[in-house]
Amino acid sequence: MTADGGIARCGGCGSALASVVTRYCSNACRQRAYRRRVVGSARLSTFVGRDHDLAEGRRILRGARLLTVTGPPGAGKSRLAQEIAGRGAMVVDLCDPGALARVDLSRVGELLVLDNCDRVLETLGPAVMDLLARHPHLRIITTSREPWRLSGEVTYRLSGLSLPDEGMTGSPDECLRADAVRLLVDRAVAADRTFTLNRENVADVAAICVLLDGLPLALELAAQLLRALPVAEARRRVAEEPAVLGQGWRTADFRHRSWTAALRWSYDGLTEAERVIFRRVSLLPGTFSIEAVQVACPDLAAEAPLRLVGLEAKSLITARPTGFTVPNSVRGFGRREAIEAGEREDVLERLAAWLGDLSRWRVDRPEDLERLCAERDTVRTLLDWLAPTSDERRLSLAWALGVIDSATGGDPVEALSAVERALPVAGRYRAEAYEAALLLACWNGHGERALRLADEGVRVAGGVPLARLRVLAGLAQEMYGDRAAVPSDLLAALEIARRHDDVRLVAVCRGHLARHLLQHGRPDAARTLLAKSLPVLRAAAPSPDMCAALVTAGALSLDRDDVDRASTYFTEILAVPYRPGVCDAVVGLALCAVRTRNFERALTLIAAAEGRHSSALLLFPSWRDQLDPAHAIATGTLSKSQAATAVTTGRQLTHEQLVRYAREGCSAARRHGDDVLTPREWEVIHLVMDGLTNFQIAHRMFLSVRTVETHIRNIRTVLDLRSRAHMAAWAARRSQRAA
Repeated sequence: MTADGGIARCGGCGSALASVVTRYCSNACRQRAYRRRVVGSARLSTFVGRDHDLAEGRRILRGARLLTVTGPPGAGKSRLAQEIAGRGAMVVDLCDPGALARVDLSRVGELLVLDNCDRVLETLGPAVMDLLARHPHLRIITTSREPWRLSGEVTYRLSGLSLPDEGMTGSPDECLRADAVRLLVDRAVAADRTFTLNRENVADVAAICVLLDGLPLALELAAQLLRALPVAEARRRVAEEPAVLGQGWRTADFRHRSWTAALRWSYDGLTEAERVIFRRVSLLPGTFSIEAVQVACPDLAAEAPLRLVGLEAKSLITARPTGFTVPNSVRGFGRREAIEAGEREDVLERLAAWLGDLSRWRVDRPEDLERLCAERDTVRTLLDWLAPTSDERRLSLAWALGVIDSATGGDPVEALSAVERALPVAGRYRAEAYEAALLLACWNGHGERALRLADEGVRVAGGVPLARLRVLAGLAQEMYGDRAAVPSDLLAALEIARRHDDVRLVAVCRGHLARHLLQHGRPDAARTLLAKSLPVLRAAAPSPDMCAALVTAGALSLDRDDVDRASTYFTEILAVPYRPGVCDAVVGLALCAVRTRNFERALTLIAAAEGRHSSALLLFPSWRDQLDPAHAIATGTLSKSQAATAVTTGRQLTHEQLVRYAREGCSAARRHGDDVLTPREWEVIHLVMDGLTNFQIAHRMFLSVRTVETHIRNIRTVLDLRSRAHMAAWAARRSQRAA
């Protein structure tokens, strides 16, 4: 064993060694390793992509003496370092720690490449600093899965090659814009000259690249798989278990002969605590929070944050704005290790106990709602795990998924199906699960399902849950069924709420009754009820019910032609962290804009509502009848170019941009660029300011050129800028003001 718990292996054949001092099991293996280094230095294969990485590495090296290329297993760190250094540089493989001591510095010149430094960061760090101190003209490029953390070191983080757009179904030429696809096709053709990328296999080829995170080693191994299997079958096998990637070059280092070997090398270098956490988080697809890790690893809860940072530095997990994730290409290995260690069932059981306990979650508090939403992927995984069982936690998890996707605008069809599958289970939270399903169905336009779920839910519920279900049943009838049945549902719910002295639920019932009365020509009665309801709902935490009451308040103001007050109510909805209600608010603001003759704004909002929320619920369906004449008035007043620009703007706004635009308009968007632009769009702006072309930006950000073009078009549209030059000038002026 090595000092950090890893297994010492022969540098020639990869077999386990009894001593960490011995690097080769025989002289033959020593010569084999030498021949491999010579072959590797010849670099016989083509170097695909990485144009920007190559240029950036050479630029850094002009101003730094120690450059470390880091990245996950199989990212191509060694090849990039050699390409940066050029053909004349000496390459020393530190899989043999003694190799550095044997270097003849008189032959090195001014540039030295130290490859595979992962296992010697602690022991050889002083020697590297000493070399730089004794040789003032020497520059060193090193490769490692994490930095040395030495003074003067500049780290360049390498990730996968640029990927095609998700769900790529375009032409082969379009798909080949992504470097990952070009590499896979290049190596597939080298393995089988009959292979071609065509319209029949382009989607599967793109999917393989995404599944493997664009990592060159994994793609090269996948290319060997394509020689024996149809592309669709290769995609299926890669998705199920990346361990199928096992046909590497015979002359390759043992770590590069299979994808499992590459990951094993990284895994063996972890501390025991890091291995435990890595195995357990690999059981969780998607994003996970530190809190989830602490639940999954109770014995390591205190040190989990530090260990996650260490795993991120070693390129085995990736940090996200809402937590961490394990890359697709790595997760299968970690999951298999967890299963072999007998940890899977225990980890999922602990997570189910945590997320399935509704007493832990007060979703009427924004901080609890945010915590719960961060666990969406884990909730979905647990529902699948428990699906073959009658475990009643399926009901509470179904409720959680419904709440999350109602709040965040997740995939409503997928979420609704997942929640419905849990409904036959018996348990104390069955009514809550029906409530979640009915909420999803109502807010996302599934009328027939909503009516069916309402009937079923009312039959199984009792007490306060029954009142909530009667409210939603009334909503379903209002939108999709028998409107004459609405008052009986809402009055029954109101009676239950009063009987249980639930002040908030009473306000909810009154708010929905007010909307019903307004739609049936009784605005004065609606206004009286809403005056009692809205203050109570505003005093509580934001909720879909509060959004519904605000929509009614805005509609009442429009009924009086009080456009300013209506705009205030609709704008208030957009500050609530729930996506249900956004469509109503946007349409309401569009109608306000028509009445104030702000036709460009009206067209933008109408286009945004129609393009993004065509199947979503409108609490006032009659508004849809007003949109066509509003659209006709606006287009008839504006010039063709003005109308076209307004419509294009609306269709291209992201959700966050739409909320900012609807709340404050384009002039405010230009003032508040930080709020209206996403972090990814700001990154694009900075690269445009640096003078990079779309192709160069795509390489830098690992995107397709088409995606970069879309980002730039969105930025120009939202900020009302005519060209890239205007975009760069706007950003420069803003930076000067900030300074």
